[in-house]
Amino acid sequence: MVAPAWSTIRGVVLAVLLSACSGDPPEERPDASNPDAGLVDAGTGDAGQPPLDGGTSPEDAGTCGDDDPCTVEQRDDAGRCVVSPAPDGTACDDGDACTTQDQCVSGVCGGSPTTSAPTTYGTAWSHGPSPAERSTAPLEGLAEFVSDDRLLFGDRLGGSGLSVSLVRVTEDGLTRLDHAALDIRVDRFFGTTDWSDRMLTFFVPLGPDRVLVVGSRQRLELLGLEGDRLTTLARLPLHPSSNSILGGAGRGAHFWLCNGSAVTPYRIDPGNVLVADDAHNLQLPGTCNSLSVSPDGNTLWVGTTRGLAPVDITKPEEPVLKPTLLSGLSLFQAQGDGTFVVAHELLRYGQMGRILVYRQSDLGGTATPTPVKSFLPVEETSRWERPVGFVLLQDALLVEWVRLTGPTRAYVVERHALNASGVSSVVATQPLRQSEEVGLTLSPFQLAGRGRHAVLQPWRRVVAMEGTDALRFRTGIHHGSFERVQAAPDGSLLAVGPFGSHRVSVDDPAAPAVLSGGTTLAADTQRLRIAPARPGSATRDLVTLPAAGANVHQEAGTAVMSCLRSSVDGLLEPDGQVRLAGGPAVLASAKGQLFQAAPIPSGGFKLRRFALDVACAGQDLAPASEQTVTVDPAPPDTRKGHALAVDGDRSELLLGEMHYVSPDKPARMPLLWRSWSGEGGVATGELTGSTDQFTAMALAGGRGLVIENGREVYLLERAGTRIETRAHVNLAERSAPVDVSRILAFDGAVAYLAISTVPSGVLALRADDLSEIGRYPTPAPVRSLTFAGSRLVLGMNEALTVAAPACPAAPVPRAR
Repeated sequence: MVAPAWSTIRGVVLAVLLSACSGDPPEERPDASNPDAGLVDAGTGDAGQPPLDGGTSPEDAGTCGDDDPCTVEQRDDAGRCVVSPAPDGTACDDGDACTTQDQCVSGVCGGSPTTSAPTTYGTAWSHGPSPAERSTAPLEGLAEFVSDDRLLFGDRLGGSGLSVSLVRVTEDGLTRLDHAALDIRVDRFFGTTDWSDRMLTFFVPLGPDRVLVVGSRQRLELLGLEGDRLTTLARLPLHPSSNSILGGAGRGAHFWLCNGSAVTPYRIDPGNVLVADDAHNLQLPGTCNSLSVSPDGNTLWVGTTRGLAPVDITKPEEPVLKPTLLSGLSLFQAQGDGTFVVAHELLRYGQMGRILVYRQSDLGGTATPTPVKSFLPVEETSRWERPVGFVLLQDALLVEWVRLTGPTRAYVVERHALNASGVSSVVATQPLRQSEEVGLTLSPFQLAGRGRHAVLQPWRRVVAMEGTDALRFRTGIHHGSFERVQAAPDGSLLAVGPFGSHRVSVDDPAAPAVLSGGTTLAADTQRLRIAPARPGSATRDLVTLPAAGANVHQEAGTAVMSCLRSSVDGLLEPDGQVRLAGGPAVLASAKGQLFQAAPIPSGGFKLRRFALDVACAGQDLAPASEQTVTVDPAPPDTRKGHALAVDGDRSELLLGEMHYVSPDKPARMPLLWRSWSGEGGVATGELTGSTDQFTAMALAGGRGLVIENGREVYLLERAGTRIETRAHVNLAERSAPVDVSRILAFDGAVAYLAISTVPSGVLALRADDLSEIGRYPTPAPVRSLTFAGSRLVLGMNEALTVAAPACPAAPVPRAR
C-alpha cells in the first residue's frame, strides 16, 4: 500500500538530475590527491547529516516532525527534536505499492506482499497547459475562437496526436463542453530566417457549428460543433510530401489554405464532402504567413513576405487577387475589421518588427499611407521592448509586449480603444509573465480573439475585456497543466502546473474527476518553486519539473524561487519568494532539503545544502552546509554535462560527470558516491557512453540508476571504494525497443521510466536484472508519478492517467 508522505518510491523527489552549465567565476581547484576524492566541508560540522542520536542540530532546528507515522517526535527541555518509535501495530504505509496490511514494528513500516499486473484505467484531460520555460521554443499548443463565447484548445500529445477541448467563456470562468483526441500530429514550424515559432497544425473556424483541423502533410478533418459536442464530419488526406501549410481562413462552405507563395481554395459540398478547387489557385507576391477573413466576409487578407495581398471573395467560388498593398513590408500577420487594418511586421533573425494600424480607406493608392498608430520596438539603455502580437476585437485592440527592465523580463498585454478618431492610448494593462530568467525563446505570436475575449500566447491565458477600461483573466477546472501529481493521505490528488493546481478524485479509477482549480497563480510565479511535498505536508520540496529530460537547471547568478502553500480549499497559493545564489547549477530535493551542485570552471563542484523550512520573505537562502567535491581529477576541458541524485532516506548522493570529445570516441562518465557528511567513505567508478549528457540518474535503497542516450540503463551498487555495475540493458535492443526520457520513480527495487518514443507510456523495470515488468500506455509523455492509495497516477502536461502498480508475482527483494 502506498501514501506519498513517506513513500520510498518517489518521482522527481528520488530522481532529480540536472545538466551542466558554466559561467561561475574561477575558483581554486581542489586537491586531486585528497583520499576523500576532494570533499572539503565548508559548512556546519554535520554537513547535512542528521545527528546520530536522532535529534536535530540547533542550526537545523525547524518543524519537529517528519511525516512518518512510525515515529513520534517531540522537543526535549533543550529544544532539540527527539525521535522515538511509534507503538507496534500503528497503521502506516510502507511506501510499497505491492504490500497490504501495513503496520509499524519497532519504528519501521512493513506489510504483506501482494501481486498485480500493470493496468491503466481512466484519463482526465486538461487544456491550455503552459510551456516549459528554459530557452525553449515558446508555443505549447493551439487556441482559436469559434464564436464570441466558445473557443477550442488544441494540445500536443507529445507528437502523437491532438487533444481538442471545446470550452465556453462566461463571467464565471471557463467551462469545458466536450473533448476529443485526434490522431493528428502537432508539428512545429520554426522560421529559419525570421526565427518565428508556429504550428503546422491549426484550427480554421467556419462558423458556430463547424471548424476545420489542418494537419500539414497529414489530413484535413472537419469537426461539427452542434449541441456543443465535437463530431467528425469529414476527412481529406493531404499528401505526405506536400508543403508546410502556415495559414488558413474560411467562412461557411468555403476556406482557403496557403503554403509557400500559393493559396488553394477549398469548398464543402453537400454531405460535408471536402473538395480542393485547384483551378482557382492564387499565386502571391511573396511567401504566405497568415490569412484572415474580413467581418463582412468579402475580403481575404493575406500577409506575405512582400506585403499585404487582398483577395476579393465576394464570390468565394471565384476569388480575385487584388493589387498588393504595403509592398515594402514583410508581414507576419494582418487583420481588418472594416475600418482598420492591423499589420505585424516580420523581420529577420528574431528582430521582431512594428505593429502598424492603418485606416482601410487609406489603403488603395500607389503610395504607402501613414499609419494612424505604430507600436514600435524600443532599445534604450534602461528599456528594451518588442511587440509580439495583437488581437483585433470589438472596438478594441490588444497588443502583447515583451519588456526587459534591468534583470526582469515581463510579458504584458495592453488594451486600446478603437473609435472614429483612431487608436487610443493604453486604457488597461494585464501582466502575463514576470521573471528574471532568460525563459522562452522570443518569437512573434498569432493570437486569437473574438467578441470581448482573447487567448494570449504562449501561456494561453484567457482574458476578457470588462467595461471600457479593464482586463480580467478567465479560468476554470481543466485549464492548465497536470504535469506534477501529488497524493494526499486521504487518497485525493493534487495536479500541479506552472501557474495553477487542480484537486482530482480518483475514487473511480476509470473516470478520474477534476473537482476544482484552474490557472490561478500570479504572473510573477517563478519557474523554480518550492511547495509542500504532498498536500497538507509541513515538509517543503522543490516541485519544479525539468523543461526536458530529467534535468532541473538554475541559470547563472542568483535565482528567484517562488514559495507556495496549501490554501483552505486544498489548492496552491503564493507564499512569498526567496533567492538562491550560486548559479549556474543543478538542483535536487529530498526530505525538505534542497541540494545544489555548481560546476567549478577549474574542475570539481560546489555542493550546497539548504533547509527549506524557512519563511519566504525575499531573503537569500543560506546554506546549512557547503562542500567542494572532485569527481574526476582530469582537466575539465571535456566536461560537457553532469548529474546529481540524492537519497534523502540514507543521506547519500551520487554525482556524475560526462566527458565528451567527439562522436568517434566513447564518452567517459566518472561517478562519485558517498554520504553527504563524508562518513562511510567514498566509492568511485566510471561508465562509458556515446553522448554528451546524462538522460537521468536516481539513488535509492543503496542502489544507483543511471541512464545515458535514452536507452543505456545501468544499475549500480557500492562495493567498498568501488562503484560496480550490477545490471545493464540497452532498451533499443528489446523486442519492443523504446527510448526513455526520465526516471519517474525508483526505490531500489522497481524503476518507472518515462517512454519518450511514440507511443508514449511508462516502462516498469525490475531493478535486480533490469528485466521488464510491464508497460503503461498513455496519451502523452509522462512527467511525474505518484501513488494514491493502491493506485498509480501518471501526470502529463495535457492529462493524467490512473493505473495499477506493477507488482510481480515473485516479491521483489529490497536493498535496505
